[in-house]
Amino acid sequence: MRVLTLATKYFGLGGAEAYTRMFADAIAASGADVDVLSFLQGDVAERGSSVRYLGHVAARSTVPAQMRFVVDAVRRGRGYDLVVCGHVATAPVAQVLHRLVGTPYVVLAHGIDVWGALGPRRRAALQAAARVVAVSRFTARAVVREHHVSENRVTVIHPAVDPILLHRACVQDGTARSPNTVTLLTVARLSAQERYKGCDAVIAALPDAVAAAGAIRYVIVGDGDDRPRLESMARDRRVSDVVFFAGRVPAEELASWYRDSDVFIMPSVAELRPDGWTGEGFGIAYLEAAAFGLPVIAGAGGGAPEAVVDGATGLVVDGNDRRALAGAITRLAQDPQLRARMGEAGRRWIAERFTVDRLRAEVAAFVSTAATPSASAR
Repeated sequence: MRVLTLATKYFGLGGAEAYTRMFADAIAASGADVDVLSFLQGDVAERGSSVRYLGHVAARSTVPAQMRFVVDAVRRGRGYDLVVCGHVATAPVAQVLHRLVGTPYVVLAHGIDVWGALGPRRRAALQAAARVVAVSRFTARAVVREHHVSENRVTVIHPAVDPILLHRACVQDGTARSPNTVTLLTVARLSAQERYKGCDAVIAALPDAVAAAGAIRYVIVGDGDDRPRLESMARDRRVSDVVFFAGRVPAEELASWYRDSDVFIMPSVAELRPDGWTGEGFGIAYLEAAAFGLPVIAGAGGGAPEAVVDGATGLVVDGNDRRALAGAITRLAQDPQLRARMGEAGRRWIAERFTVDRLRAEVAAFVSTAATPSASAR
């Protein structure tokens, strides 16, 4: 089988891009020949992979670049058995290919990309796809409800933890966590467009949590245009001495930040705002933290609760409720035994549910049916 993956930014830093890479690698692991064509250049270093990267069209999105992507995809797209759209934005291109040569296509649905209204071309292309893969049940329900895709054409395949990071989680480096300070960790892009991840909510809750639980340190790994606002907020709340901005770190160093922390926290909020939906489609970072034995504090909206077993591997709270968030931080900060139990439960849950082997098995079963002519929606 030959499969073409159309990506918006294959080597991008976000969770949607990471999931697209996982999915393409899983198809290749099933024995298929997988080619990838990306619209934009990414920042993630290309690692050894079983897929063939055909390159990218542009460094930034412009109308001429969009036209070149369509032309390049159509030129290259003959002779494939299946097209995988890494984002709904590439679905109209796959629909053009389908009309020209009949190749079935599937669309990966992540989160806010499909939770709300779509332009007419994207909506029509999503509806005409042979199948849709959603990263969470929440996203799957949104695809059915908002875009009238039948339930039997939507499949939920949760992400997996990167096997390299999972291996690092199993290797102890001998570093001992401070017995006197509880370290909270968030790993996220600090983008003004992604404020829903809740770094500001954590900073707002810190004064109450520190007053109740004592020594707490909050580490934020990631960078972006929202960092100055968060730094200013920490100063205004008089907690800048306990908030540390680590900036963007290389992937190979991320494991050490997880190991040196006690609690992972990202109280994301999923809600419809005037400018559109916000929220976490799933949250791979929650899985990564659990793999390192960290209890997780997650937001109650979107797909985030599917990445955490509330009360077992972590706590799910309303990210808009400062008191509830401070209470969750305080509870875990004051109870090392609870942190240990939840951390160990999280490790087991990852080993049982979120391995690459599980992902590959589900993707292989999915692709074998999606590539058949009967899978196409007509």
